[in-house]
Amino acid sequence: MATWDDVEWLEPFYESVMRPYYVKLNLVWDSTKFREYFNPRSTNIIQFDDVEIGMIRVEERADCIYLADLQIQDKYRNRGIGTGLIESVIRLASSVNKPVRLRVLSGNPAKNLYLRLGFREIEIFDDCDILETRQ
Repeated sequence: MATWDDVEWLEPFYESVMRPYYVKLNLVWDSTKFREYFNPRSTNIIQFDDVEIGMIRVEERADCIYLADLQIQDKYRNRGIGTGLIESVIRLASSVNKPVRLRVLSGNPAKNLYLRLGFREIEIFDDCDILETRQ
């Protein structure tokens, strides 16, 4: 579980990862909003060889397990880290008989990973898609 101290690393990391999508969608980064919505109880820092490489945020909701965020530094992608984390969230959801739901921004190549892992589109918008696993 993350702590409030982690926001000092997380906020610039998250902004750097999301910058291309913000530019594409003509959005402006709002540090205050990030810190306002930061929830250390649902956020975990991802480490590899004792180095902070990303974050995952998972929320249990009444109707689903919501994968709110999964961000991994570029140089640590394509090593199975994200796949393993997503699979563990799917197992958690299965154990409580709920689907996993997430939102993926348009143009994010991670959508292919989600589809490969069994997610399906349940809603499509101009700037994002809502995906869900089957129960």
